[in-house]
Amino acid sequence: MEDAIVNQIIKQEVQLLDKIDSLDVLAELIDNEFIEIGSSAVIYDKAEVIRWLASDDQSERIGASFKAHPLSENIILLTYLSSIKDTPLVESKQAMRSSIWRLTGGKWRMVFHQGTPVK
Repeated sequence: MEDAIVNQIIKQEVQLLDKIDSLDVLAELIDNEFIEIGSSAVIYDKAEVIRWLASDDQSERIGASFKAHPLSENIILLTYLSSIKDTPLVESKQAMRSSIWRLTGGKWRMVFHQGTPVK
């Protein structure tokens, strides 16, 4: 797997974590068939994630220890450790995260995401 592809996917994952790009740019990073399994076992689709991206959520999200695992020529599993701080006065929550990125129409888009809280 090429370093350029891995770096691109990590960059796109960080864009979604940071939420500082325009909503149009962020929405393009998410596949239309996207699903996320939340820590409460609730399943979210692209429309629900777009609503969250558009929200005024002020939490601080940081990703670290990114690792790419090719599943096929056009599918990559990205795993990493996230730290989320909901407000400046609370302790960070950590989770192991997994995202599946798929190459479709020449663009890498996230098709699946799940986070498992670290105890």
